[in-house]
Amino acid sequence: MTAPSPADTEPDQDPGIDDDGSDDPRGPSTALWITLVVVALVLGGAVGWRLTKSQDAAAPGRDSVDVGFFQDMATHHNQAVAMGYLYLQNGTDPLLRQIATEVINYQNAEIGMMNDHLAQWGQQGTEGSTAMGWMGMRVPRDEMIGMATAKQMRELADARGRDLDQLFTRLMIRHHEGGIHMAQFAADHAETETARSWARAMIDGQKGEIAELNRWRVQHDLPSVKLPLLGS
Repeated sequence: MTAPSPADTEPDQDPGIDDDGSDDPRGPSTALWITLVVVALVLGGAVGWRLTKSQDAAAPGRDSVDVGFFQDMATHHNQAVAMGYLYLQNGTDPLLRQIATEVINYQNAEIGMMNDHLAQWGQQGTEGSTAMGWMGMRVPRDEMIGMATAKQMRELADARGRDLDQLFTRLMIRHHEGGIHMAQFAADHAETETARSWARAMIDGQKGEIAELNRWRVQHDLPSVKLPLLGS
């Protein structure tokens, strides 16, 4: 939770991150633990979908919260993946490079799974020029909550050094905040347990990344990013 984008290609390995996590300031054991936890969450979500899919009484309709959530979240995820690639092109901070790589890997995987759900329900992937109608907040697709503007994406591509670190962390936190806001509505209002369970998993995962990014900012003498949509 689409037109071709950098999200369509996934790097085999990020050259800036060693397999043993030695470049990670949290240390090899912590980096490995985080990686294993995230992998377990993704695999657990995939298994959970196989279990909950059969419990759905009927496939949701085209105008349902479930279908709209997966269609729009795929678009939303695509931009986060694009941000991750832009950071890897020019960013040098080991922790932020690891976070960018995790965003690319796991949000790409979720895009594939959401499109699989849509296909199972007989629905198309992302479509139309507007989004969030399922939330009663119809907006142009590129103006969904949390989405960076085209100008901000250009600034991210052009930034270097501390300016890049500051911009990447701020934009990604805002992006995750918007994703959580959308996912919370789906968790509360979707028809199927499939959509509700995926929404809850996204909320947990993206809240964790927001906390980690804000910790990084504070440790590097940058103010933490406030989250008005989430009440913090």
